[in-house]
Amino acid sequence: MRFFTEYSKCHNNELINFEPKQKRDLFNLTIRPRINSSSLTIQNSVSNSRNIDFENKIGFGFGLEAEFILPFNKNKWAITIEPTYQSFKSEKTTNVNNVSGGVLIANVDYSSIEVPVGLRHYFFLNNNSKIFINASYIFDISSKSSIEFTRDDGSNLNSLEIETRNNLAMGIGYKHNNKYSLEARFQTNREILGNYSFWSSNYKTLSIIFGYSFF
Repeated sequence: MRFFTEYSKCHNNELINFEPKQKRDLFNLTIRPRINSSSLTIQNSVSNSRNIDFENKIGFGFGLEAEFILPFNKNKWAITIEPTYQSFKSEKTTNVNNVSGGVLIANVDYSSIEVPVGLRHYFFLNNNSKIFINASYIFDISSKSSIEFTRDDGSNLNSLEIETRNNLAMGIGYKHNNKYSLEARFQTNREILGNYSFWSSNYKTLSIIFGYSFF
């Protein structure tokens, strides 16, 4: 091809290039349901009896990702924005000495819209397959979420309103034919009791994310 191009230039001939033009895929919209494995622990610096481990729970989430391919370095870099719904519910019963009835029941009902904004890098295996890694900064928007403490007779002891802080996430995945994808993503600790001086929390999530790009 290079030979014929140079030959045509030397003889001032019009060059017709029959090579198929590469499709530039600069935007993708992907639906991304997921399986979440999440854990939550809360600690009280005043009373150890309020330290609760809600243990690991399996849940489901759903996201819609907008991916903007950056037009350099052979389309290997992209910026992503992915609003995602997630939830975590659990109940834990603890025997204590400082509560009437000797039993403390803690219920957590936490749901939110996560908005990860991330940077992604692709490694092309062939024309139909590629591996990717990404890092995201997650903005979390919780709604009417709380942790409720009750006694053994069902009477309310107190409640904590959930107010979250932002966190980070890292993921690695595989994409086939620019349509189907699978990603494993780990989130760093998220503080969900940010408004309380004597409370702290540790909320972590590992997700298996399935994707289908329809645009």
